[in-house]
Amino acid sequence: MKNKIKILLPFFGLALLLFACTPEEFEMGSVLDKSDLSFKVTVDQENPNRIFLESLTPNATPFWETPSGYSTNLKDTIIIPFPSTETIYYSVESAGGIVKADPYPITISTIDEDYVSSEMWINLTGGYNQSKTWVLDLDANGVSKYFGGAIYFAGPDFSWEWDAGWADWIMAKGNYGTMTFDLKDNANFSSNNPMLGTSATGTFMLYTDKKQLSTFGAEVLHDSTQGGQVDNWTTKLTIKSLTADAMQLVVVRDADTWLIYNYITKAYYDSH
Repeated sequence: MKNKIKILLPFFGLALLLFACTPEEFEMGSVLDKSDLSFKVTVDQENPNRIFLESLTPNATPFWETPSGYSTNLKDTIIIPFPSTETIYYSVESAGGIVKADPYPITISTIDEDYVSSEMWINLTGGYNQSKTWVLDLDANGVSKYFGGAIYFAGPDFSWEWDAGWADWIMAKGNYGTMTFDLKDNANFSSNNPMLGTSATGTFMLYTDKKQLSTFGAEVLHDSTQGGQVDNWTTKLTIKSLTADAMQLVVVRDADTWLIYNYITKAYYDSH
């Protein structure tokens, strides 16, 4: 019993020492004032769509919120490809917590020509400072000039696909008008659909990495039979294929069925 007491006594002594050296409270560092924050937002003189970000606040981790996403880099570069007025938000995390600077507005008045120079941009619009007009691949006689029909049917993730040709139950024959994508001063989009009695203008965005297309203010050409069952005709439509003459856009009709809308350029339609 005496031996056990001798062995335990040093451990009790160490525990008492650690307890005596432990502060009663943990204190956070001092909180930075907003006036202590320092950062730079600089426009590239050679490319006014390229923006340089630099955090100058010492001993603090930056947090940037920009139109291109989020960043915690001390220095970063973002691209705003089209004319717009945007806001950059800068904050830092220091020992005292998170402090936010006033929002930083920035206005862009040009198109980044390099950004829109890839094959997908050129196929859709004709390229920088150009325009291209598209039609549904169906005419007033029910004839399709490029695809088997104006609409194909597919299962989710293309688990099945059906080219049903053309029939009245699929889509009424008629003049569905035109839609135009252009890169003149901005990413502009317009559509005129006599079958639906709609005409509108807006803008668009092409997401080349994900092969998606969004339109804002106007909808791509579609019908009322199948298209009337689609909830969303603007946000991030999947691009199944896109060439200089033809395009296929995918929309979700319901949980079991996707619709593939087939378009051709007006130039192809007129020449065939």
